[in-house]
Amino acid sequence: MLTIQHQWVLRGPNIWAHFPVIELRLDLGEIRDTSSEEIPGFNDRLKSWLPSLIEHRCSVGERGGFFQRLDRGTYMAHILEHVSLELQTLAGTPVGYGRARETEEEGVYKVAIEYEEEALGLAAIAVAHELILAAIHDAPFEVTAELERLRDLCHEVRLGPSTAAIANAARARGIPVRRVGSENLLQLGWGRRQRRAWTAETDRTSAIAEAIAQDKELTRMLLRAVGVPVPEGQPVTSAEDAWRFAQALGAPVVVKPRYGNHGRGVTANLIGREPIAAAFAAAREEGSSILCERYIPGADHRLLVVGGRLIAAALREPAQVVGDGRSSIQELIDATNRDPRRSAGHATMLSLIELDAIALAMLAEQGLTSESIPAAGQRVLLRRNANLSTGGTAVDVTDQVHPAVAAQALEAARMVGLDLAGIDILAADIACPLEEQGGAVVEVNAGPGLRMHLEPSAGQPRPVGEAVVDLLFPEDTDSRIPLIAVTGASGADATARLIAHLIQSRGDLVGLATREGIEIGNRCIDPRDGSGPEAARTLLMHPRLDAAVLALAAGSIRREGLGFDRCRVGVVNQVGQTLSLGQPGIETLDDLVRVKRCIVEAVAPDGCCVLNADDPLAVGMAESCRGAVIWFASDPETPSVTPGIGRAVLERDDLIVLATGDAVESLLPLGQVVWIEQGREEPQIQPILAAVATAWGLGLSLDEIRAGLMTIPPSPSHSR
Repeated sequence: MLTIQHQWVLRGPNIWAHFPVIELRLDLGEIRDTSSEEIPGFNDRLKSWLPSLIEHRCSVGERGGFFQRLDRGTYMAHILEHVSLELQTLAGTPVGYGRARETEEEGVYKVAIEYEEEALGLAAIAVAHELILAAIHDAPFEVTAELERLRDLCHEVRLGPSTAAIANAARARGIPVRRVGSENLLQLGWGRRQRRAWTAETDRTSAIAEAIAQDKELTRMLLRAVGVPVPEGQPVTSAEDAWRFAQALGAPVVVKPRYGNHGRGVTANLIGREPIAAAFAAAREEGSSILCERYIPGADHRLLVVGGRLIAAALREPAQVVGDGRSSIQELIDATNRDPRRSAGHATMLSLIELDAIALAMLAEQGLTSESIPAAGQRVLLRRNANLSTGGTAVDVTDQVHPAVAAQALEAARMVGLDLAGIDILAADIACPLEEQGGAVVEVNAGPGLRMHLEPSAGQPRPVGEAVVDLLFPEDTDSRIPLIAVTGASGADATARLIAHLIQSRGDLVGLATREGIEIGNRCIDPRDGSGPEAARTLLMHPRLDAAVLALAAGSIRREGLGFDRCRVGVVNQVGQTLSLGQPGIETLDDLVRVKRCIVEAVAPDGCCVLNADDPLAVGMAESCRGAVIWFASDPETPSVTPGIGRAVLERDDLIVLATGDAVESLLPLGQVVWIEQGREEPQIQPILAAVATAWGLGLSLDEIRAGLMTIPPSPSHSR
């Protein structure tokens, strides 16, 4: 009953949608003729376990539409689709696309389910499957525990808020985004036009600048040299050394690690030998080099500088709870941590408040313990430092920053050498110059977190992700190299190889992926079959590539989707029948057409598709193309290329001719095409026509195309 026969993860545009989906083949078994309203109590159990399903509009088109379908009666494939989507949404990745379609086999359905994070999507489907079985059999099901497990998985596998903001901003500008590995490294763009970002660092963040920012003493020395206010301070080798510095200073001090981040080991506003000694011991746990500085009174501010501009500013408040007169401090912390915006680490907009040794010491200073019950409205501090990573919150103050303060923040970033920096400032009033109030810059951060500016506890969110993307890709900067995708029953590899040769003959570095392997220029870097999406992703990662040409197999498109979101040119050499029919998921000719049409549907609006006008099935794909259409044909009677019909590359009287409407121009006699001279006794002409049409669509000049056709593509050398 309710057996998942197979599960395909389609990671790119596919036969269902232009975005990733998981496709299931689901056998309903003995309940194939049983709908939801026929199972006693099933609908009530499902609604009580997942009441948020009421938001699903379904085909009814209104809130509660899915519940109406349940009450009228619907089948389990449809229910699995909706439950899987809702579980992902509740876990933290809102998704909404799903389809369930019956196959020709009785009781067997194809189900497509959108996902954002692959591991979470697969886990949500597994939980949905178990939940539905429990609802069918009136068995217990721990919904809360399963949801918590999915949320934890979501926090573990998805991009952090800072990186996600950059990725979302890039996608909004049409820049291709790829997560490289399982961490927060992003590849934005393709080939030689790509850029990289990791959290809030870019591929142009200087290693020297990062090292300077990590060294708080060196940073303080450099900032002082350009007139940026910084606190007095010095390295100390012992608690006694720190105490002597504090005595000489005659003021409260801060003790902190010389190299550190996220406020770990920092203790502020220290007076007296014992507190300083305790602070030194705490800092020593984070590193062997310790600094002692003058304590700067005032509020903690973070100013974000991107590309020489102040983008955002936040007033940070330390972790704290407010009493209600009934709850203990531990209970107040637990209640605060139940905020869904809080999680361990940096997975969400806020971090959990920890009742650790530092927090307990802070409570002791206030005469409290974790079991104390503060009065209603009483504010209880749990940290002195206001880092979000230790449970703090932030309020946006961007519009309040005094111009002189903003200028000093920019100067600090420039002096350290950072293209993207978080400047920490202590000041009573950020709207006044620092010198007037004894304020100072206390730290410069490379790779600062963006989450406090994305969703502040109060105030206006700031477009910090967009600012980072604008830094990487100034206006009108193209993030894509030309990508040409080719498919066909036969001749796809030959077509792709000739296209690559025509482009490369003008001096470009071209990547080629075919069944014979993956090539960069004339060097084979991988001899394994390159007709799948992973080969596309490999090529597009190459940092010097000018163009990529892919010969794609129908089977790989069907099982995995495309390895790119869109292409400049999509070529359908021939739909064919014999080679692909019978593969999993390609049972009929209609299936085959839908699979190969994915390439046409992926053509960018400013691109073109190259279609075989001799093949009626390829001709029918033209209406699915968002760009232009260029035809090619060797049959002079082909109706799609009669005079007046767009652009076409034709074979006429042993000549290759280019037709634009009624105008026809000869390109080259077929006898001068070196590939034909080197080819078989009965060479295939269509790959040559398709390659010429592609080169024409890419904007190569006729002279460049002729030159390429008259030279022999070199055989690739193997790199091992």
